[in-house]
Amino acid sequence: MKLAVALLGFLLATPAWADCPLDLGRGTGWVVYSDHYLMAFRSDPLRIEVGEPFALVLNVCTKGGEPAELLAVDASMPEHRHGMNYRPRIVAKGDGRFRAEGMLFHMPGRWEITFNVRAGEESENLTHDIILK
Repeated sequence: MKLAVALLGFLLATPAWADCPLDLGRGTGWVVYSDHYLMAFRSDPLRIEVGEPFALVLNVCTKGGEPAELLAVDASMPEHRHGMNYRPRIVAKGDGRFRAEGMLFHMPGRWEITFNVRAGEESENLTHDIILK
């Protein structure tokens, strides 16, 4: 119990974690980070189905806790050497919050999602794998 309280205190005291919300409203999702950025995202609906459109709800921040910009989202299947058949549309919600609409995984397998984020002049690609059955 003491360890859990200490860990919670550490996370709340760290500026990047305190200023960039990781909970996207349903207690589910993924967190991706690099040396410069921190991003939390979840799908909407929560369960991604083959051949069914979905969106991604995202919070994108710098490690310093400032809002960052989501420039692009794409996904590919590295083993099959192809990507999605659709280009998602990014809707900015303000303060580092975004929604990527029009995502669709047309077949099961490993999908690598790539997020291009930027703060100021510095942009970077963050990736996350999702295995769809």
